[in-house]
Amino acid sequence: MFSPGNRWRDSSILVLLVAALGVLGWWFSAPLSAVLDAAGDIRTWIISFGPLAPMAYVAFYAAQILIAPLPGSFLSVLGAYLFGFGSGLVLSLLGVSLGVMLALLIGRKLGRPALERFFDRSDLIRWERKLRLRSPLIWFVLFLFPMPDLVIYVAGMGTTPLRWLAPAILLARGIGILVGSSVGTATAHLPPSLVLLQWLLLLALGGLAYRFQRPLRYLLLTNLRRTRRIVRSLFRTPLSTPAE
Repeated sequence: MFSPGNRWRDSSILVLLVAALGVLGWWFSAPLSAVLDAAGDIRTWIISFGPLAPMAYVAFYAAQILIAPLPGSFLSVLGAYLFGFGSGLVLSLLGVSLGVMLALLIGRKLGRPALERFFDRSDLIRWERKLRLRSPLIWFVLFLFPMPDLVIYVAGMGTTPLRWLAPAILLARGIGILVGSSVGTATAHLPPSLVLLQWLLLLALGGLAYRFQRPLRYLLLTNLRRTRRIVRSLFRTPLSTPAE
């Protein structure tokens, strides 16, 4: 990227980039403070519902899985920001478990004819052809990356037993919720300038993960399969007894 013969030019570019980030952080610090203050007011308003606030959050989290148009990408961040890390994490896990299980059961019991009333038929057929999978390990790796909630219905329409399929999807989604809850907790406690830097880094890392998701999936799946073979061989190999 940088050539050895242009060190002064490369150093100048780095200095300019650092300066630009500093100016960007200073420029957005006041608007970001206003946004965080507004979010604090929303938090106070939701918590004012008392014991119904956690139930409403869980129901909304489940609904955004069942009803695709509802926004749900940053719900785990919001949950941790509203209820704290521990409570937000538990509520988000409850919401995603409820939504995923209902979507899988709908896909398994009703099938494509019923789902075509709510989703585009061509989208359902396209995902069915792409995802002729039986291995829970593949489903786990697949849902580690952003996927439309329609894929959960398609997963339920398959032949993988739900006792293996549901934990694989929930474990993958749970890892994302853990990351989101950590981000939401940091957003609630960090100063505005660091919050801005945090989101810039997350957007950059998320863009790279989305851009290179295919090789990342392949690499992760290959290593998981290798680890599974090693573990199975350890349990299958009989223990040798010392010679008399």
